[in-house]
Amino acid sequence: MKKYLLLTVGPVYVPKNLLKRASDDLIYHREEKFHDLFSSIISQLQKILFTKNKIFIFTASGTGAMEAAVSNLSPKIGKALVVSCGYFGERWREILRSFGYYVEILKSEPGKGVALEEVERKIKLDDTIKYIFTTLTDTSTGVKQDIKNFGRIARENNRFLIVDGICGIGADEFYFDEFYCDILCGASQKALGGIPGISFLCVNERAWEIIKKSNTPRYYFDLLNYEKFLNKKETPFTPAINTLYVFDNCLKKINKIGIKKYWKRHEDNANFVRKVLLKNNLELFSQFPSNALTIIKMKEGVDSSEIIREIKEKKGILFSNGQRELKGKIIRFSHMGFIDKKILEKATKVLIREIKKYEKKV
Repeated sequence: MKKYLLLTVGPVYVPKNLLKRASDDLIYHREEKFHDLFSSIISQLQKILFTKNKIFIFTASGTGAMEAAVSNLSPKIGKALVVSCGYFGERWREILRSFGYYVEILKSEPGKGVALEEVERKIKLDDTIKYIFTTLTDTSTGVKQDIKNFGRIARENNRFLIVDGICGIGADEFYFDEFYCDILCGASQKALGGIPGISFLCVNERAWEIIKKSNTPRYYFDLLNYEKFLNKKETPFTPAINTLYVFDNCLKKINKIGIKKYWKRHEDNANFVRKVLLKNNLELFSQFPSNALTIIKMKEGVDSSEIIREIKEKKGILFSNGQRELKGKIIRFSHMGFIDKKILEKATKVLIREIKKYEKKV
């Protein structure tokens, strides 16, 4: 199988020196070496999130963490409002409905975020809405939302804010406590720079009080069980130990750089890529873009699927296609994690050349 450079929106490019940790010798997950590894990951994440609140680690994709958030809360205390700026907002709605929540949704126009005024007006008109579920950065559209002010609105109106930060954490500015976030979902394989297989939840005391009283069906993701093991520096079930090795080293590297400098690094990479694309008269899709990825909108008659396939086969670089109704209409270009600017420069040149070639055909 031919090798290719991964510029997809998750999993992301991981440097070889970090990937090597996945081949380290296994350890037993009920002994001191694992306790040290587990404790290190928790403390490193707390630094990145600017919090001392509980963090639970799962061997699961980011969607597993989303399901854990939903299944451990209670639909009995009120409705859920989903604030959606893309496909992963829609996923919140799907998960919530499967657990018996009554769900209302606020959807933005393509490439835009949901306006703060809409969110505030909606919850003030409906006292039965108790939860606000949203995304920091939606990977399907590249849109970054104003989580800080969503959190302020939620707290001022005694609502609970649950955020999918799976893509945005590490790339975009985020303070768990300061942004009044009640539950945050994250994962290893996007802007935090690791390999797939680990997700996590950060939970504050307000949300924990609901979780302790909730009796919704759950087993693998039962946070009350996870808390018992958290105190022992373990997980209830066998974790992906080698994935945790890589994740721990990624987090240590981020904290060595400093999370604010790491955000700036993502911002600089995003600005570099977009400046070159705009200079070549290519249209960007998101009007409120995240630092995690850049999305290029295709001209009428140009199929991004063909461009992506050709670049992969001939140049050994893989970008992400659009999802659902956006498939074939956009190209999603990841600049998450520890990717070098030289790689981005080369990839941007290749991408522009191929898009221009296809544009000449229509």
